[in-house]
Amino acid sequence: MIVELRLYNTVTGRTREFVDAYKAEGLPIQQPVQGNLLGFYVHEFGPMEQVMMLWGYADLADRERRRSELDAMPAWRDFLRKVAPMVRAHESRLLVPA
Repeated sequence: MIVELRLYNTVTGRTREFVDAYKAEGLPIQQPVQGNLLGFYVHEFGPMEQVMMLWGYADLADRERRRSELDAMPAWRDFLRKVAPMVRAHESRLLVPA
C-alpha cells in the first residue's frame, strides 16, 4: 500500500470555507472514485491555513487509474475551478511503508 499526502495551503481566512466546500461538494464527487480516504485534517498548531488529506492506494498504478478517472469528470473540474481562488498552493507527496 502507498499513501498520498495532499497538502492544500489556503488563502488566509479561507480555510473553513475551503473545508466546508470540499465536504459538501468535492468529497461526494471524489470519494466514489478515489476510495480510500485515510484522513482529512487541519492544523491546530504549526503551519496555519493548511488542509491535509491522506489517500490510500494499492500501488502507483492504482493511484494513476483513479486520479485519471477523477480528472476526466466534468463535475470534478467544475469543483476545482470553484475552490481555486481559496487555494494558495498545493503539494502532493507519496508515502511508502518504511
